[in-house]
Amino acid sequence: MSADALKLLCSGTKLERDRGLQEIQRYLSCAKSADIRSLEATLLGILEDPTSPWESKLGGLLGIKALVVHLRSAQHLCDKDLPEKIARASLELLSHPEVRLRLEAGQVLGVLCANEGVKIYEKCWSRLFELIESSLEREISEAGSPVQDVHREEEQEMSSAARILLNTAGWRHLETNVKCLQSMVEGCGLSFGPFVDQKILELLFRTAQHVSRFVRETTFYVVSSLVACCVAVGPSNPFLADHLGHRVSRCLAVGLADNWSQVRLASSEATRKFLLSFSEKDREPFFPELLPQMCLNRYYTADGVRIYSQETWRRIAKTEGRELVQRHITRVVDYYISQTSAENHAIREAACACIAELASKINQNAVRPFVPKLLDTLVVCFQDESWAVRDAACLACGNFLLCYPEESKSSLKALYPLFFDNLQDCIPSVRQGAASALGNVARAYGTEALGVLQAKVLAGLEGVKQQPKETLRYERAEWGNSIQPPASSIKAARDNDPALHTNLQTYSCESLQPKPGLLCTD
Repeated sequence: MSADALKLLCSGTKLERDRGLQEIQRYLSCAKSADIRSLEATLLGILEDPTSPWESKLGGLLGIKALVVHLRSAQHLCDKDLPEKIARASLELLSHPEVRLRLEAGQVLGVLCANEGVKIYEKCWSRLFELIESSLEREISEAGSPVQDVHREEEQEMSSAARILLNTAGWRHLETNVKCLQSMVEGCGLSFGPFVDQKILELLFRTAQHVSRFVRETTFYVVSSLVACCVAVGPSNPFLADHLGHRVSRCLAVGLADNWSQVRLASSEATRKFLLSFSEKDREPFFPELLPQMCLNRYYTADGVRIYSQETWRRIAKTEGRELVQRHITRVVDYYISQTSAENHAIREAACACIAELASKINQNAVRPFVPKLLDTLVVCFQDESWAVRDAACLACGNFLLCYPEESKSSLKALYPLFFDNLQDCIPSVRQGAASALGNVARAYGTEALGVLQAKVLAGLEGVKQQPKETLRYERAEWGNSIQPPASSIKAARDNDPALHTNLQTYSCESLQPKPGLLCTD
């Protein structure tokens, strides 16, 4: 084995470590048994040496992983104690301060499980669970410490920046330890099925509620892997309704409603695997807990969640989607209404879109008892601070007025001013939505609504004549007496107008909602 390859593998830069790994893989493809045993000893020595820097240990793990993968397909005989030695060294590194080292150690354990089966998990699970539980218990003890009690009032006033940091930073070692569990489960495959018991699920129920969204996201990927392992277990499947199935489905439901789209996507993947692992009859008991969330995520703003959820709906509901919603209409309506109060504006927008769908697609006899409650909810959303929510609520109100004219008539007085406000909004799509909704009002109430709408339309058209042309602001002498200056020149002049980009309100990503107290100074 070339010393240069080992030097590259243990380098402090990733580029050189990658080159070293390629050298190791080439060496393994033609190495003899004696050479491989020598490499085993060298790499293990690096991992077990307490004085080795973390970069060297990371290189050692990369080499060990390549070695284990090679031994799976090759006929070389290795030291019978090698897997146990590797597992022991990897477990020790799961508590190392360097996150890259912990992640790689977890992957090595996963590859070992793929090679050796569940016997590696049997030797490691106790220590791994201990690491996960100690992280959870440390969080609880710190949350109840005397220092925190003294400063409880200060913590309640924690800055938004601190809360964001708490929810976007990996939580100590917990995330990487849960990822390690995922790697081992996936490495064992179907043979892991008998090990899916209440102990492991109880642990995951706790991590699924963790404050860090990274931990929650990883937890749902582990659940997804566990479901895949239990497909062939049969009547002893712990995910059946008469075992722990309902607890799992409630946990998934919470993930499907998470404020972070990454967690929603992970939970959506687990939910699809969970439901498709059962026959149509056996999955029916879980619909009351999962169906409302699955419905709403079909309209979620994040493309990944929305597209994945739509495909899941097609696979689960097939051609009976409307009938499923009708059978569970009370839970669906209650969930939609609850989500219109969500902190995330994207969730409120999706809830309004789902309520609009109830009016236009679901049997009227099923929805009619809920119309007053749904309209009251939409009126509140119509006054939301987010223009996207107002637009969705506007369209939904138009749907209800068209489909339920008698039940909705009492709300017209409150809705007309809101429709007209949207009709004058600065955002074109909002104005278009208001026009579409008012068109539904005219269809629903005919001449009764025509008088109100006609006066508003005529006043609006009259106002167009009085509106000054914005191009006048950007006229230049070089354009001469041209009736219509070049459009590209007008755009360039406007884009470079300092008045449009100085001391003005800034806007947050996606929502175009102003952030109070911040000024644009570019």
